[in-house]
Amino acid sequence: MHTENRDEMRERIIDAALKRFSHYSASKTTMNEIADDLHCSKASLYYYFPDKNGLHIAVLEKVADGYFNELEQEAAKAGSAEQALTDMLGTRQAFVKKFCRLELFKVLREKQMHNTAGLFKAARERETRIVNDIIQRGVKSGELHTEDPEKVAALYIHSMMGLRMSVLAHNSITDDITDEEFDTIHEWQVLLTGLFLKGLKK
Repeated sequence: MHTENRDEMRERIIDAALKRFSHYSASKTTMNEIADDLHCSKASLYYYFPDKNGLHIAVLEKVADGYFNELEQEAAKAGSAEQALTDMLGTRQAFVKKFCRLELFKVLREKQMHNTAGLFKAARERETRIVNDIIQRGVKSGELHTEDPEKVAALYIHSMMGLRMSVLAHNSITDDITDEEFDTIHEWQVLLTGLFLKGLKK
């Protein structure tokens, strides 16, 4: 099979899995069902992915890449650092709501077993770079004031993560997030972002 055809088939498998996972959740989807959707054999799936966990990670990588691309595009066209950070909150909430059935928290809990620590580290670093770029542009324009944008960006991202975990701590960080919890997380992140921005302005 030509490389182009292999790459195309791999993307088709990922897209089919994403559709299934988003609707039914990853844990309730079988490789047989994905194969049926593609009108191919289950053996064909295992040619591209060693197991369902490997396919799950590939789906998360695809979704994450689209998410970060959207963040970067929005940040680039924002009129100010404040607008860019505020817009990120809405994009983040919409992303988590749309893809909550991909079982992000389950993968986080089992990342050592799935060997996905590197994936989540890379995602956190990419999001931190986006925030760092926003803060640097704010400093350059005179909107924000800090001597260490990179450290502030890292602190901001870790604070956002901490808020999510604190809201969800009571249910052992499951993937069943209620609308009320979504709203609470968003509300707290908006408040914290406001405090960050206030501290960076003079």
